[in-house]
Amino acid sequence: MMNELTVNRIISLAALALIALPVGIACIILGFAMGDTPCILCWQERTAMVLVSLIAIFIMRYGLKPKYIGALIITAVYGLWAGYRHSSAHILRDIGQGFGPAIFGVHTYVWVIVVFAIILLFAGVLMLLQGDKLVEKSDSSEWSLLNKITVNVFLVIIGFNIVQAFTQTGPFPYIGQSDPVRMTFDSEKTIWSTANWPEFSKLSARGAYSIEKPDFAAMTQNDATKVATSNTLPMLKSVELPSDIFGLATGMSYNPQSKLYVVVTSNNWVYFLDDTLTTVLAKVQIDAAFSAEISNLAGVTFDGETSVLVTADHKSFVRVEYDPSVKFGDTYGRFIEGTDGVRELKRSRFATVRAKYNYVANVGWDANTQEYLMVALPDLKRNNFVVSRLSGKDYELNSEAIISIDAKAYPNVTGISVANDKAYLLSHSGQQMLTMDLASNTVVTASDMTGLNNPQALTVVNGEFAVLDATEANNRVNFYQVQH
Repeated sequence: MMNELTVNRIISLAALALIALPVGIACIILGFAMGDTPCILCWQERTAMVLVSLIAIFIMRYGLKPKYIGALIITAVYGLWAGYRHSSAHILRDIGQGFGPAIFGVHTYVWVIVVFAIILLFAGVLMLLQGDKLVEKSDSSEWSLLNKITVNVFLVIIGFNIVQAFTQTGPFPYIGQSDPVRMTFDSEKTIWSTANWPEFSKLSARGAYSIEKPDFAAMTQNDATKVATSNTLPMLKSVELPSDIFGLATGMSYNPQSKLYVVVTSNNWVYFLDDTLTTVLAKVQIDAAFSAEISNLAGVTFDGETSVLVTADHKSFVRVEYDPSVKFGDTYGRFIEGTDGVRELKRSRFATVRAKYNYVANVGWDANTQEYLMVALPDLKRNNFVVSRLSGKDYELNSEAIISIDAKAYPNVTGISVANDKAYLLSHSGQQMLTMDLASNTVVTASDMTGLNNPQALTVVNGEFAVLDATEANNRVNFYQVQH
């Protein structure tokens, strides 16, 4: 067990190092000397460091008490969270990119994580060295020169921070900027902002990621998404899918070489069917918890004669292949239930840029470019209408583009099929077939469709459109004549 004097010196040195180095450098050198102004998240992190230093001064003055240790740990955890919150917006950018100045190649918000991790590690080691009992502070002990230096340095740096905060950020209700300007004492150039106060209607623990997941059984129509047209696709016939297809069918594709259909459902079932759509040849239920999490299946497309790519609404994917020689017992860990005849080839995630905050309800395959295509689902918070092209070789993003469409609102595209230089998009909200020119990413024509309730997928079969109309326990495929 360490004696009182040793504990006091260690705490004093730690408080001095914390307030003089990260806080002092950030305020005096980066701020007053170099003109760097903290953003709203930087102020959170700096405040947490100041509070930890203040708690350390209380320990210097009143001794190592459980309430101070608890307060220090809680404050450090808050600071660690603030650092992770700040870093999460920037740390995965391209190499070398960041926000604000970098110190030894590392940006300040990443250093925050290091600092608070060291604080927590320091607190843990200090407690271990105490043994079974905390050292008690005697009434006769006086503050040393080191204690006085620590307190005076703390007060000086706090003074600089107060000046910087009130001149650059402003008094309440001003809260700071998300993208601050250079520090200045010219009142005509300083910016005091209240724009970053959260709105009660937008409060969420997930921040920008609080986008509602799509419910494929409850998607609605919206006439504002319709493209003006006088064309109507004639329905030729309708085929009811086998009753043993369990759940709401959300994706479908057809391969003319193997004459196979594949259908997926929102509860992770994948079915391979014959070309009459009446016989299930093989089926498996994807294990959502194995490796990359895959759930709420949204689309499927053949990328080979017998291989398909299945995507979830959040762009995680799995490639599987129909092979009658595969035994279900050999696929443990990949599938929960199923029959013989299916093997898993790959499981991973697609990463996008423009569609990062959007879910998807479709996936298609462009054999000419060897790319997967996905169209983002628009959302009130992220009202994007983007087509993403992803490589069939390394599964990385090749390109993205905003789709041009002559409609009052963006449609929910639940199916996509690529043929030659066109992509056919199934508009669930508009109950239409949209034709998009792949070269210009422009919707050039549209056709209305009848006889649909919940259109969830699209594929081309022998020159006809096959549209999946999904209702649990009553999934159907309607065939429409293609208009040239």
